[in-house]
Amino acid sequence: VTALFTANLLGLFEITLPSRLTTRLATQKRSGLAGHFAEGAFATLLATPCSAPFLGTAVAFALAASLPVLWGLFLMLGMGMSLPWLMIALWPGLALRLPRPGRWMLRVRMALGALMLAACLWLLSLLQNHLPERGAMVIAGVLLLILVVACARRYGLRAAAIASGAGLVAGLALFFSLSWNTGIHPPRDEIRWQPLSEQAIRDALAEKKVVFVDVTADWCVTCKANKYNVLLRDDVQQALTDKQVVALRGDWSLPSPSINEFLQKRGSVAVPFNQIYGPQRPDGEILSPLLTREAVLKGLKNAQGAE
Repeated sequence: VTALFTANLLGLFEITLPSRLTTRLATQKRSGLAGHFAEGAFATLLATPCSAPFLGTAVAFALAASLPVLWGLFLMLGMGMSLPWLMIALWPGLALRLPRPGRWMLRVRMALGALMLAACLWLLSLLQNHLPERGAMVIAGVLLLILVVACARRYGLRAAAIASGAGLVAGLALFFSLSWNTGIHPPRDEIRWQPLSEQAIRDALAEKKVVFVDVTADWCVTCKANKYNVLLRDDVQQALTDKQVVALRGDWSLPSPSINEFLQKRGSVAVPFNQIYGPQRPDGEILSPLLTREAVLKGLKNAQGAE
């Protein structure tokens, strides 16, 4: 799907509606609350794929929260999405300051196409757990070859050469990304992670130890941010490698009934999920999906009961 979006943004193909339908849509009256509601619902539907990476954590939190919190959060999301329309309605003069249509829109479209291509390659890198070795590389190579041929037919050989150079750079980036993830260049992580299980938590608590739970997935962008911005920090690494700390990790990159059950018992439906147990936190303390160094260190200290 993202490959098709990329080709469309780069102008390799267009989807045109019948003239009768476009005329009807342009002349049809959409006044009234029902018409405005339909327009807003359709705009939300179109924006969902783009906003999901940013709102996924918030929506997951809302679905596990109380009803007032759920309604309040979705109300804020709706107000945020309608903010441009509300501002123009309050100050109509802002509409005159908006840029006029022109050739700049084509340049923006090409830039968005390049970003969509990068997103497509990133999604392919996540398929390495589902495909044979280097399968994602083969698919990426085929897609890039099709893209270069289409550019040559649509824009000429010069554009094809530029696309080939961009594809080569993107392919090398994907290769090094896959190499990093498959262990050729492992990140610096000295934590002795153990498989996540309810029994492991009970055993550690019986020994008066602190338990740090990390449920993550390769396709989770927030999980990656937590890892590189917090969990790989020197002081956090030192705290989690202490002899009195047991680090448990659950990998949800592939469907796992046990991890799904683990999350549901704690009222969560998404990753990242982090929880800290200890002598002073026998029932566990759930951390914010977006970790901070201070929150992790404070949670470990409070769970142990240290001053």
